[in-house]
Amino acid sequence: MFPTESLPDLTPYLKPSTLGDVTAYFFFGAGGLFLGGETGLLTGSLSAGRTISKDPESRQRIEIAFRKFRADAYRKQADLLDQGRGELGF
Repeated sequence: MFPTESLPDLTPYLKPSTLGDVTAYFFFGAGGLFLGGETGLLTGSLSAGRTISKDPESRQRIEIAFRKFRADAYRKQADLLDQGRGELGF
């Protein structure tokens, strides 16, 4: 039916090399670090959001603490600007 033709021997091209091993370990490690880190960040953020939204008293306490933190940060920034050491954002 079809003429058979022998395939060339690709064995010499398939041998592992040190450069290939280093490259594979680097990219698998970097990919795992990125994927694992991003997945942990997302799941942790979602879990924290659920925990905070469950308890209204806790949510109110956190909002008040954050508001006080921002006010304190603005006061410190204003003090620096008054002293002439702060950035004006230009």
